[in-house]
Amino acid sequence: MARVEVKVSGGDKLAKQLARIAHRGRGGAVRVGFLQGATYPNKGQKAGQPVAQVAFYNEFGTSRAPPRPFFRNMIHDKSPSWGRDMAKIAKAADFDTQKILTLMGQRIKDQLVKAIVDWPADNAPSTVARKGFNKGLIDTGVMQRAVDFEVVR
Repeated sequence: MARVEVKVSGGDKLAKQLARIAHRGRGGAVRVGFLQGATYPNKGQKAGQPVAQVAFYNEFGTSRAPPRPFFRNMIHDKSPSWGRDMAKIAKAADFDTQKILTLMGQRIKDQLVKAIVDWPADNAPSTVARKGFNKGLIDTGVMQRAVDFEVVR
């Protein structure tokens, strides 16, 4: 087996830079979706229901409505780029954890809202008659406006 020697210079600079980055943030996570406390207004067909529950019914379907997997489809389509996106954001944010997670949260939130807005017109004729238009995931706009994110430590 051949022996290979590699000389690395500037290692002290790298160590200092890594130490500086490590002190900027202690990690964390970002949650994106329909957060606790988001409910439908106290009027109408879904009065007082948690938005997450209505989103779940839409995502997986019910005995009266077909599944509309908007959330899972968005994750499938968009998540492959999240690592690259986060790396670019990290560099632009000078590796500030709070900024990175906030910017990623906003990006994923926007992608989820777009998935709701772009869902095809697939309502039953009776639903179209009640709503006056044919957008599968949009009725009052509450679910679309309720998408949010939070950074947690």
